[in-house]
Amino acid sequence: MRNVEDKNKTAAETTKAKDDFEAYKAKYGKLYRVNATVEPDDSTTVELVYLFQKPATASYDRYVKSTAQSPTKALRAFVLDNVIEEQHQKLEADLEEYPALALSVGEKLLNMLGLSKDINLKLL
Repeated sequence: MRNVEDKNKTAAETTKAKDDFEAYKAKYGKLYRVNATVEPDDSTTVELVYLFQKPATASYDRYVKSTAQSPTKALRAFVLDNVIEEQHQKLEADLEEYPALALSVGEKLLNMLGLSKDINLKLL
């Protein structure tokens, strides 16, 4: 009996998540889902999911401008600047608990703007 209740609850959560996602897409347009797995210790795994808009050039410019003063604060602000409004507080709380999460998520957002680890330079 418990298994059936769990399955029904999971199905209801999945349906609600799909409905929420569709509502967010209608509000924001193109969205990107970032899944992060954080392992704060050997016995704990935390799955985090956030929805982001593609970073605008202005957001990137603010990030670059503030990087000289404090790279970690700049990256944190960049990440918070691009998460959807409905998840801003959740992400902010998670960044308090896992400060390095900003680095992981920020790198993915910067990749959308053209940051690449695979660049080659060759003297001709």
